[in-house]
Amino acid sequence: MRKYPLLIALLVSLTFAPTVFAAGYGAAGCGWGGKVIQKNDILAQLGATILNSSVWNQTFAMTSGTSGCGKSGLVMAEKEQNVFVENNYSSLAKEMAAGQGENLNTLAGLMGCSANQTQHFATFTKENYNAIFTSEQESPSQMLASLKKGLTGDPVLVAACPKI
Repeated sequence: MRKYPLLIALLVSLTFAPTVFAAGYGAAGCGWGGKVIQKNDILAQLGATILNSSVWNQTFAMTSGTSGCGKSGLVMAEKEQNVFVENNYSSLAKEMAAGQGENLNTLAGLMGCSANQTQHFATFTKENYNAIFTSEQESPSQMLASLKKGLTGDPVLVAACPKI
């Protein structure tokens, strides 16, 4: 009778395993447990979970980006930027030419720009429009790469926008 709650808990936890494995670590997640115990079998991951729980470092690791938890943050930011630019390319082109707009402000936010530097970001895109849009056949990803390359030359925006 005592085995049923444990079995149910195990089955419920395994339903979430595919999403965790896709992130590059086992079912225990990131943190010291994931770093120390790298096997992906059930018993090893149970040990990793116990280690993460007993030293209470997993929450800190996730928020600070340490112990194997930080790699996906920048990757996710870049994916979000690419998807946003793909979906809003024509609007962004117009707003960058004008130096203002809601989509342009959103893109600045996705690049991590502080709220008080959003206007500087918009002004930069207006002043550097021809360097950002180098041809009429330019793809959204090429435009984003050109924008990021240009932004790295602006010391104010490099400091204010950590996800460039």
